[in-house]
Formats: sequence, structure tokens, C-alpha cells
Amino acid sequence: MDETKAILDQLEEALSGLKHEYDLFFGGKRRAEPTKERRELEAKLLVSSRRALINNVDQLRFNNISGRYWTYANLWTRTIRDLEEGRLRRDAGGSLARVSPDRREPVDPAHLERVAAELLEARRACGIAGEGSDVAALRESLYARAAEISSSAGGKQVEFRVSVEEGKPKIKAVLR
Repeated sequence: MDETKAILDQLEEALSGLKHEYDLFFGGKRRAEPTKERRELEAKLLVSSRRALINNVDQLRFNNISGRYWTYANLWTRTIRDLEEGRLRRDAGGSLARVSPDRREPVDPAHLERVAAELLEARRACGIAGEGSDVAALRESLYARAAEISSSAGGKQVEFRVSVEEGKPKIKAVLR
């Protein structure tokens, strides 16, 4: 019984030490990721998981430690991936900071003007009445649709194309 409690105490101490090392790494105070310590703790957890724990309290405590480790491991892995992929960067002090993506317009306003003019021309060519007063509403609706498409496509710019199909003018969105 005392041996099991001692092993669980060691696991808990190793987990808090590993968390501290990762906090130092992400805070810029440690140069390299503590992979050696992480592998050692993972091996200890694997060995301990094979051990039969008769006492429910010890089993619950082990499951708690193991669950906390895997939660931290997922967090550390995601954070390191974000750092490697450029979504996080280190500031001058070495701390991590989120990189804000460049916000740009989903569609060029001059392009909207051209598309509106092309659509009105296509409507006239098809014999469909089109007024100049419709242009403002059309521009607003195209901009809203472009913003929606751009946000679902990861911020890419949207371009609209006007075509006539079956005697009706149509607008199609294309990502750039």
C-alpha cells in the first residue's frame, strides 16, 4: 500500500515538474522543449498503468494524474504546432504571442463596381429590366456574400464573375 502511494506521489511530483518545465519553455526561460522529461514521465505512466491497483482511492488518483498528463500533453502539442506553423511567435522577451492574421477586404470595392455594371449590362442584354438604383443594394449584398465566403475559406479574397446561362444573368463567386 505504501509503495503504491509513493509511486503515485512520484508521478504527481514528476507531472508538476514537467508542467513547470513547459511553462518555462513557453515563457522563454528555457531554450529547448523538455522532451526527455516528457518521455520519462510517459514511460512511468505506462508502467504504472499495467500495475493492478486494488484500492479504489489509488485507482482514482492514478486516473486523475494520467488524465491531467494527457490533457497537458495535448495542450503542449497544439501550442508547439501553432508555434511551428506561425500562428504563435515569440516576442522580444521570449514569451509567446498570438499572431493576428492580416485583415483585408474580402473583395475589392472597385471589383464590386465592375461586377454591378456587368450584371446590369447582362440584364439589359437579356431583356430584363434593371435600374441604376439597384446597384447600391446589389453591391451591399455582394459584399456581404463575399465576407461570408471569405471567412469560411480562411480569409481568401473573393472575385465575382458574371455569365449568362439559359437567358438569365448569373453571378458566380471564385476564390483567389
